[in-house]
Amino acid sequence: MAGEWDWLRAPQPSSEVPAALYAPTASPSLNLGVQVIGSNIVGNDVVELAAQYMAEHARFQMWMASHEPRLGFQQQHERGQAPFEAMLAAYEAWVAFETAYQASGRKVDRVRDEREKLKAALRHAVDVLVHARTA
Repeated sequence: MAGEWDWLRAPQPSSEVPAALYAPTASPSLNLGVQVIGSNIVGNDVVELAAQYMAEHARFQMWMASHEPRLGFQQQHERGQAPFEAMLAAYEAWVAFETAYQASGRKVDRVRDEREKLKAALRHAVDVLVHARTA
């Protein structure tokens, strides 16, 4: 029986959820989308990507809950690891964009690179969620 849980003792990829993603909901992934959308510092194209990310996260969660046969705890963990890592990367891109935006004197035209990196990170997170559900 002990061998069944040995995988939990193995080194895990980054598993720290940034404190900023603990609210307003119980889902760090949804909270990331809420932060981006609610910031009023991104354009509609970024809002659309954040909303798409939130929708794919919801689809992934529904898929996990309704999977037949039911996924065990280890299978759920394994399926959720890549989306979790993608969420952390998107969060890092969000923080970099927000920090650069504030440092630029709130001038969007000066943070184009960070904005593009944020968009790429959100697109990647969407792709990871879709792949996790369809693989």
